[in-house]
Amino acid sequence: MRTTPTLVTGGHTFASIGVGGGDHTCGITTAGETYCWGRNLESALGDGTTSNRNTPTLVIGGQTFGSVAPGYGHTCARTAAGQAWCWGDNGSGQLGDGTFDQQAAPVLVGGGFSFVQLALGSFHACGRTAAGELRCWGSNDTGQLGDGNLGTPGMSPVLVAGGFTFTAVDAGTEHTCAIASTTSREYCWGNNSGGQLGNGFAATIPSPRPVALTVPLAPPVLASRGR
Repeated sequence: MRTTPTLVTGGHTFASIGVGGGDHTCGITTAGETYCWGRNLESALGDGTTSNRNTPTLVIGGQTFGSVAPGYGHTCARTAAGQAWCWGDNGSGQLGDGTFDQQAAPVLVGGGFSFVQLALGSFHACGRTAAGELRCWGSNDTGQLGDGNLGTPGMSPVLVAGGFTFTAVDAGTEHTCAIASTTSREYCWGNNSGGQLGNGFAATIPSPRPVALTVPLAPPVLASRGR
């Protein structure tokens, strides 16, 4: 344990970095190489092994990525052309390659889609296209893929229901939220056990389709204290 910032070893210069919920971290160097370190029992580091690493290890395969998004036991990254590649745990289809096979090196997400943004939850992933279309894949136990189904995993990207286009997306453990391009309102779907969908419904009711926040997001208003 460290109580002050500690330099990551290896002498690499990173242009971007991503931290997963499963105790691993990945970074992309200025040269486009991807390095990961930390827990690797599900091959989330993409180095061809299941050995934990306490220093950055190069992701194999030779792809050059522009952004990386770690999940729990899996990781996805996007090339400059928008291709999504994923590796690691695939027990819920979260690698999007049409299988449930764990992969120790990057595999191409199916469907031929070009994404401008990726967002990863614990066991699912979502990709947003330049046109604002949103597709998700992986675990759907609580409807976190947003395709209207509940419990059916997506082994390849499925379209989020509702006919929306989005400007941004983020994924939680078992839910997903995105901002609609036409109204700038936030929509969420998936697990609602803690009220994380923000739709005012009973917390025990998940939603397999996007639902709008009960109160639209707005900048906070600071009241005068009248001094």
